[in-house]
Order: sequence, then C-alpha cells, then structure tokens
Amino acid sequence: MVTLHRTFIAVELDPELQRAVAEVQERLRAAGARLRWVKPHNVHFTLRFLGEIPAAQVARATVASREAAKDVVPFAITLAGFGAFPGPNRPQVVWIGLRDGAEPLERLGAHLDAALARQGFAPDPRQFRPHATLGRPRDDRRWGDLVRVLEQYRNLEIGRQEVTRIAVMESRLTPDGPVYTVCEQVPLDQGLNASPE
Repeated sequence: MVTLHRTFIAVELDPELQRAVAEVQERLRAAGARLRWVKPHNVHFTLRFLGEIPAAQVARATVASREAAKDVVPFAITLAGFGAFPGPNRPQVVWIGLRDGAEPLERLGAHLDAALARQGFAPDPRQFRPHATLGRPRDDRRWGDLVRVLEQYRNLEIGRQEVTRIAVMESRLTPDGPVYTVCEQVPLDQGLNASPE
C-alpha cells in the first residue's frame, strides 16, 4: 500500500513574528473573540496545498519549489489587517493579511504554480490570496462579538520580516491539531541570477 503525505508549500513566519502573533491572538481573545486558535508556530502563508500525495510526488513538488525559488529574490512582508472568509459578517476563517509584500508573494506563487505544472501537477482552481489563518470560530452564535473585534483591530500591524525561503511541509492531523514537519527548506535566489542594472 502506498503511503500518502498531506503536503503543502508555504512561507513560514520567523520566531519574532510568531511571538507577535501570539500576543495579538491574546489581545483578540481578551477583546471577546472566541476562536479555535492556530498555534502561533503553525501560522504561515500557504502558497499551494497539494493534498495527500505519494512520496514520489512530494519529491516532484520539492523540485518545483527549487525551480520557482530560483526566479525570486528575497523580499519583505508586513503582516497587518484582519479579515474573514467567506466575509466579515459570517466569519468561518479569521486571517491576517499583508500591508506590504503581497505582490512579490503573489509572484512567487505564480512561479510555483508554473513549476508545479511542469512537474505534472494540475493547476489550482482557486485564486491565490495571500493570508495567514489565525483561527476559526468556536460558536457561530457569537459572531456578533467576533465581527466587532475584527472591526476594532482591522488595521492593526503585527510585524515585518524578510522572506528568504519557502518550505515544503507535511501536515499530520492529530486530536490536538495539525503537526507540521518541514520536508525541505528552499532558499530564494540570493541575487546570483539577478540581471545587472
């Protein structure tokens, strides 16, 4: 029987930003947001979720990640601004967005999609929207409180970091939440391939 690996490719947060996320989650909690919180060390920007795939496809996804990373130089992101899917009035997923860095992150996602297609992966039908999930509501009867808190903190800035790598990750679901394992960290181009000015 073939073993399947629940795989995704992501930009991880630096430890300093993970601490900032923990602090803002506590502020939201104290203000009345009742969510099943994502553990701060698990908060990330998913570039592509590949689902449950065999080891051979994980290897091809890693090759695609290396190809995509060659074409993108490191860039900065600033985490700021809260939102919810499918919308702020019926929040199912609460997320933090980007004040700066969305465009290069989207460009990185596009390079990755093209590289994955060359490795035989079907295109993702969903449009990539840069966001990092913070939590999901515990009780839909308390949506009013959650909507109020999200509006109150809508423009709060969490912090800034350099994106210097992407990670091929495996997710194992457990009763205590997902456990993520890094299969490979792939550095972005360090200017070796950059065109001269």
